Amino acid sequence: MPADALRTLPDDARILIVRFSSLGDVVKCTALPRLIRRRYPRAHVTFLTSEAHVALVRGNPHVERAIGFRRRTGLRGLLRLAGRLRAQRFDLVVDVHRSLRSRVLTRLLGAPRTAYSKHTLRRLLLVNFRWNTYDRARGKEEDFLAGLRAYGVEDDEQGTELHVGGLEAHPALRRRFAAEMVRLEAWRAEGRPLLGVAPVAAWELKRWPLAHVRTLLERYVAATDGTALLFGGPGEQDVEALAQGLESRVLSLVGRTSYLESAWFARHCDLMLSNDTGMSHIAEAVGRDAVVLFGPTTRELGYFPVRPGSRVLERPLPCRPCTRTGKGRCTHPWPKACLAGITPDAVLAVVLEKLGRAPAPPPAD
Repeated sequence: MPADALRTLPDDARILIVRFSSLGDVVKCTALPRLIRRRYPRAHVTFLTSEAHVALVRGNPHVERAIGFRRRTGLRGLLRLAGRLRAQRFDLVVDVHRSLRSRVLTRLLGAPRTAYSKHTLRRLLLVNFRWNTYDRARGKEEDFLAGLRAYGVEDDEQGTELHVGGLEAHPALRRRFAAEMVRLEAWRAEGRPLLGVAPVAAWELKRWPLAHVRTLLERYVAATDGTALLFGGPGEQDVEALAQGLESRVLSLVGRTSYLESAWFARHCDLMLSNDTGMSHIAEAVGRDAVVLFGPTTRELGYFPVRPGSRVLERPLPCRPCTRTGKGRCTHPWPKACLAGITPDAVLAVVLEKLGRAPAPPPAD
């Protein structure tokens, strides 16, 4: 890299990062403030995201200011926000969303902007025609960082980060989850492994069958006498029902936690089992390995786990990937063969290996 590229920004540069959504993308952006501050130690970093995700970056020690945008305020709210941000006179705007909203906003700020490529053509060829033109499997973290490399910002291979330390001392949290904290402390004292399980996904195509999840939970508890935390969003009654009959070993948090609270509980797990969703990224960002089940999506789309200890289970079907986000309709003769064909026994074997436990005996006929 040319030496003059490293002198583009002042050491105390004012830098704005823009990523409104979604959960996984916001989490995968959380390394950027740290990487910027490694190159520019006195930089003033502002992170703009949606109101729903702002708590995830507010505790980041490398972020001077976190701003949550209310989408329902519409264009008028966006223009008001642009006026306030323009007064900050940013030296650089890092637009790692490239949506219509972020483009309008960043243009109004009148500051230099970094480039960010969504690889739209490559993605279209892969998803629609199964024509893989990716030279290598790039993670979204690398894509988000690409525009900053011209300013001397480089990866430190330390991954993403969410800062949840101290939540346990928050009075409101302790009141809301007092009973759950007591159970966690008891399980920890008994030396029981704690498995996080996130069987939800925004789109049905990304969901491992719930019958498989239930079988996995039963066999995991039988094989380890271990415990599990069940994660999920509001209105997921079918997911919450997975804990029925296993209440002494499975604690349901379904519909009860914010993203940040989910991160706090994930940090207390020994391992996270998840579909290809934001919860797997949250687990990695709090320092926990994840076992991730990939079905309609693939590595090239950028959301594979990045921790060396994380594992992926997938089936090499010629119809994959069939979607970019999980939205759509399965066209395989065996519905959701990519995920339904991943058996509970196969998943259990990886979970036991990661937890350092002996393989489970075969199920009785």
